[in-house]
Parts: sequence; C-alpha cells; structure tokens
Amino acid sequence: MYTTVLVSEANRERLNRLLGKVGTVLTLSSEEECLGVLTRGGADFAVVVQHEDGRGVEFALKCAALSDATVVFVPVCALPKALSDKLVRGGVCVLASVEDEAACETFFGQLAAVRAVYGALMRENAGLRRKVLEAQAVGRAKCLLVERRKMTEQAAHRFIEKTAMDNRLTRYAVAKDIIRGYERKGTSDNIGA
Repeated sequence: MYTTVLVSEANRERLNRLLGKVGTVLTLSSEEECLGVLTRGGADFAVVVQHEDGRGVEFALKCAALSDATVVFVPVCALPKALSDKLVRGGVCVLASVEDEAACETFFGQLAAVRAVYGALMRENAGLRRKVLEAQAVGRAKCLLVERRKMTEQAAHRFIEKTAMDNRLTRYAVAKDIIRGYERKGTSDNIGA
C-alpha cells in the first residue's frame, strides 16, 4: 500500500475515496506541510488539486522537483495546453477529469503499478550502489596494502577475505577499517583489521 498526500483547498471526498483504494491518504491543506512530508520521503504520491483561482501548477512542479513522489495535478477548470505541457515536462501527471470515476480508478491503478516498478528499480539501484561502494573500498584497501605493506594483489585480497571471515565482518567493513587505519596513522604499517 502507498501513502498519498492530497493538497486541496476544497473538500475532495471523491478523490479521498479513489486514493484510499491505493493506500493511506494524508489530506493536507498547507503547501508547507506537503513539502515537509515529501522532502522527508513520507509519501509515494502527491495529488495537487488546482485552486479555484487557477493556482497550483508551480506548486505541483516544485513537489516533483523536490521529491521522489509521483505527483498528480488535478485541474478544476480547463487547463491550457501550454500549462499541461509544462507540467508533463516537469514530471507531473495530469488527471484529465475527476468526473469519470471508472477512468480515475484506472488512472490511479496504473500509477500504482508504475510506482511498484519504480520502487523495484530504486531498490535495485541502491543495491548496485552499495556494491560499487564496496568494490571501491576493497580496491582502495588492496592498493594501500600493496603500497604500504608490499603485499601482492592476491595476498592483499586474501588478507581482506580472511580478516572478514575470521572476524565475521563484511569485506566492506574490513576495507573501511584498513582505509581509516592508514588515514589516521599516515604511513604507519599498523592496521586495525
């Protein structure tokens, strides 16, 4: 289930009901509250309902720029094509109308499906970033061992692997310890690992 922030000046019961099918709905009246929730990563979706006077486009764009949430703009009056295009270029989805409940339900269902794929990609990306950081740290630690302890690359690799196994640590933790040891002690051969 997802968390949705609904920003609307008016009571939007139909939207609350539709969004409730996707997950939890936080109805916030203040744009500052919404931005606070979004920048803390507290919502998957942000639904910005256009103000009666036409305002809301810039706020929707700001929400999209400052968060990873999927932002949906709901116009209450006819939206000029130029504004609609501006929203789409800024990464904001535009809901054509809230009058057709079946179409809205399909729209939010599709957004939830896209969000699920996006979440899986973000988790995979985070995992790959961790692996890259680990590989960089292990590579740097091996270089330090080769340079400072005059080990061969294979010996440095075995040293990191064995230290990790013997101490029930990850290779990343051992590598970080080696790097910190040399940074702290300058050219010293004493390594804390």
